[in-house]
Amino acid sequence: MFDIIELMQSKNTSRQHGFTVIELMIVGVVLVVSGFLVFIQMNDLEIRNHDVQRKTAINAMHYALEEVYYKQHKSYPEHLSTSVLPSVDPDLFTDPDGFTLGEEILTEAELNTIVEQGNASETTEKRLSSLGAGKSPNYYYEPTDCNEKGNCKSYTLYADLAKEGRYKKESLHD
Repeated sequence: MFDIIELMQSKNTSRQHGFTVIELMIVGVVLVVSGFLVFIQMNDLEIRNHDVQRKTAINAMHYALEEVYYKQHKSYPEHLSTSVLPSVDPDLFTDPDGFTLGEEILTEAELNTIVEQGNASETTEKRLSSLGAGKSPNYYYEPTDCNEKGNCKSYTLYADLAKEGRYKKESLHD
């Protein structure tokens, strides 16, 4: 009788515990595919978030032009900048790629010189990185029918979105 018990115990102890190579490979493949899908979704969310930021900025500038600037001046400005629309948060004039509406667009070489001199802000470095990646400004202001004093009758304000094309706002008063 003890021989049978010993035989059963020896069979149980000789059996190995753990996972097979196939099981480990399947788990690895599932983890890699899951990680890839999460990465794609995170990238898509970041792009959509930048598009929402662009729309918010254009809407804020449009509102300020219509409800503040036009009511005071009965015209629209020839150039758009933070000094022209002080009621708009200055950060909204800078697009997600680091380009600021109303500022001179510097070349990659000019931006590199600023960085080398140690005078580069975070926005300047971001703009340099964007230029290196082939990106360009996202925000545009196009006034129309301007007189010699810089007063314009209408405008078009737009942003280039990554997922939806162009987002455009036009003057309400002609």
